[in-house]
Amino acid sequence: MTDTNIVSFMTNKTILSYKGPFYIELISVFGTNIRNFNDAYSNARKKLFKIFIELSQNVSNYSENYHMVNNVQRIGVGELTLKDLEKAYLFTTKNQVKKTDAEILAERCEIVNASDQLKLRELKREQRLNSPGEKFGARIGLIQAVMLSNNTLEYHIEKINEDFSYFSLTVKIDKY
Repeated sequence: MTDTNIVSFMTNKTILSYKGPFYIELISVFGTNIRNFNDAYSNARKKLFKIFIELSQNVSNYSENYHMVNNVQRIGVGELTLKDLEKAYLFTTKNQVKKTDAEILAERCEIVNASDQLKLRELKREQRLNSPGEKFGARIGLIQAVMLSNNTLEYHIEKINEDFSYFSLTVKIDKY
């Protein structure tokens, strides 16, 4: 008889886990490693790479917890985890946001999750036209993640205090 806990452990391995500043150079190194995985799922890996870049850049650019480099460049701090499951990859980011921004992001995730591919393309076009340079122009990354993965976004809001929350976002990328 096979112990199901052992089977679960063998099919759920963490490929990448990081907590700290999301420097663009670091994102590039992680991205290169993702792109060069030696596995049989090249189509899933390509989608994963694109989603990884989009969501990692969101943490780097918009996290409320950040480092200043030479008093000029703002680098967001957060977490990322990439898990390799039997039939899919799970990519999760987590970062600090203003409480009001967490609510906006949650609403946006709900809208994106409820949309079909045609509606997602329309939402993406609207974002490009209506949000140039605006903070939540980053919502394009949410739309892109759903369009590429064909899966809904999972999100979780964890209250830090009256002003801030942690916002975690998970995208499932099927291997097949």
